Amino acid sequence: MAKDTKINELLTQDQLKEIKQRQDWRNVLSIISNWSQIFICFWLLYSYPSWVVFLIGLIVVGSRQFALAVLMHEGAHKLLFSNLTINDWVSQWLCAYPIFQDTKPYRPYHLKHHKFTETKQDPDLILSAPFPISKSSLRRKIFRDLVGLTGWKRYSSTLISIFSTKADNLPKKFILVSKKLRGFLVSNLVIFLFISYFFNWYIFFLLWWLPSLTYYSLIIRVRNIAEHVMVPNQNNLDNTRTTIASPVIRYLMVPHNVNYHLEHHLFISCPWYNLRKAHNMLKKNGFLDKMCIENSYLSVLKKASSG
Repeated sequence: MAKDTKINELLTQDQLKEIKQRQDWRNVLSIISNWSQIFICFWLLYSYPSWVVFLIGLIVVGSRQFALAVLMHEGAHKLLFSNLTINDWVSQWLCAYPIFQDTKPYRPYHLKHHKFTETKQDPDLILSAPFPISKSSLRRKIFRDLVGLTGWKRYSSTLISIFSTKADNLPKKFILVSKKLRGFLVSNLVIFLFISYFFNWYIFFLLWWLPSLTYYSLIIRVRNIAEHVMVPNQNNLDNTRTTIASPVIRYLMVPHNVNYHLEHHLFISCPWYNLRKAHNMLKKNGFLDKMCIENSYLSVLKKASSG
């Protein structure tokens, strides 16, 4: 394995300082924008019920749920807001809990992934290790995503893990399980009551839970494949992949510059809104040819299904 390139060899001190600059207002607008788009989809289905509106809403809401997951990930890196208390509260209650995530256990798990990327100690290695797979296998996986089987497995596994929490006695176990479920239950109850009051209760299941079981699952799979599957893994410039995406794909599948994943691994203190700037700086400094970059998500999927 080739030697890793040091961060100060990739960018100048001025460039590093520039990409680390925080603009908290961007995340305020991003959170408002994501939730507004979700509520607009609720309103559209309530006001103009049809299969077309439902399918569009399912895709948009699923993509915005993933956008919230990306912002939760920013919170795990303490990049969402400069004030850590605000960072963690917003990351939990406005991003993580509504989509059945939890920033606190995710943070150490994810930082371990950064520290040991694509090594035996990487907790995410299980996601990339089975590849390449056959085209038929990839089709089956995508089918399971779209019909909700993957989502059902994901959430049921989480629930089983929570209810398997060990404790000295039953009352203590009840308290521990309740703490783990509290944020999810409270946030989803608020969403359900909001939808029931302003629209109709069934929209909670059609345009909140169904997208999370289906389209959101597909996005997670495509993103996981694109980020680390079948990378050269010789050094820190090619153990992670950046995938170039069109504006449409960026909106539907990779919001908040999450496609610039290599830059995120190289500069973990770089907020999402500076990742494209970091990419252009690396390009300007002559590192483009050494980086693992793919020109489209379709080409990544072709590589991943070449087994």
